[in-house]
Amino acid sequence: MLTAFAEVFRNLRTNFFQTFLSVLGIVIGVGALVAMLALIDGLEDYAKSRIGAQTSLENLYLQPNTGSRVDGVFVPYDDAPGLDSATVATLMTELPYPARYEMAAETSTLGLAADSTRMGLRIEAYSLPRLGPPTDSLLHGSYPEEEGPDLRPRGAVVDQTIARRLVGEDGDPPDALGRVIYLYEDSLTVSGIIAANKETDQLHLNLPLTTLRRLRGAPDVTPVMVLALNDVDQVLDAETFVQDWFKARYPQIAEPVRTFTRNSYLKELRTGITVFRLVMGFLIGISVVVGGVGVMNVLLMSIAERTPEIGVRKAVGANRGRIIRQFLSESVAISVVGCFFGVLLGMGVALVAAPVLNLLVEGLDFRVIFSLNTLAVVVLVALLIGIIFGTYPARKAAGLDPVEAIRRAG
Repeated sequence: MLTAFAEVFRNLRTNFFQTFLSVLGIVIGVGALVAMLALIDGLEDYAKSRIGAQTSLENLYLQPNTGSRVDGVFVPYDDAPGLDSATVATLMTELPYPARYEMAAETSTLGLAADSTRMGLRIEAYSLPRLGPPTDSLLHGSYPEEEGPDLRPRGAVVDQTIARRLVGEDGDPPDALGRVIYLYEDSLTVSGIIAANKETDQLHLNLPLTTLRRLRGAPDVTPVMVLALNDVDQVLDAETFVQDWFKARYPQIAEPVRTFTRNSYLKELRTGITVFRLVMGFLIGISVVVGGVGVMNVLLMSIAERTPEIGVRKAVGANRGRIIRQFLSESVAISVVGCFFGVLLGMGVALVAAPVLNLLVEGLDFRVIFSLNTLAVVVLVALLIGIIFGTYPARKAAGLDPVEAIRRAG
């Protein structure tokens, strides 16, 4: 192979412009391919970050399946899967992917103010510590912290509508802080106030899950578990692991847990990006084919100049296969040299294009990404060009008659 590279550089020295112009097609084609792949990888990363800002792509939601329906009637399982502290601890220990978790539960009940005003409450309970900052806009007060088993008063966050009912028509919502709400057979103290949900007429009350479970008379709620994976690309694998993990523990239940992810957004994005990459690759492939024709031209030119040499080599015992391997090696070497300079060209174009796009589009934070996949594609292109477009010249050189070839030397 070193001999092949030496022959390529010899051709560049003796026929620089002819050889360079013949290989220029590869340089341009590979350069366009590298720039295109780097820009598309950057586009995928940018789109993923934008979707991730709007949705929790890294989250895996799982809910125990506590029963089944028979003719429309819900029948609970005798040994229903649960998400108690021991089960959650074991799952997190055996989960092979780095992750954090949060438990969440919803229920509803009738609550009472101090003046016996009735309120239909939508209760949202969560475990501590939380995965991230609460999405609710806290207007007054603070969110309750984790408390000990006997610590009182037990705090909760209520919306503005509840706050107004607690203070009456003449009071201000902030005055509801410290007021008491009676529910089930127990009571809670208002520690914070959030904005009311304008899309529904429900009254929302938020509190820690441990607080809900310690209230006298509270129902036994089945929480939903939210697994936040450190790597969004591991969400689907983690989903499969969790499903298999619960099936192994509850073999008598066909679907012990129901899971949900938001990776459908990511799947659609990747499908669109893949189609775009294939279309652009097809168009740029035309330039690469032109470059391959240039490689064939260089080899045919080299064969014409080295016909006597080929005749002498065949006369002293070089067989057909050895001649073919020699010229295929030179063809691959030419492709590698062209791809090398094409990679440099493509990287330069991509690095210039990114800041230009950021300058033209206000608020855009776009960057190119050079991945190992791009390098693998370039290596594959170099090998394919060398083999496909070097086969005909190599076979032609191997088919020369040694006597006729030597005669040309005279």
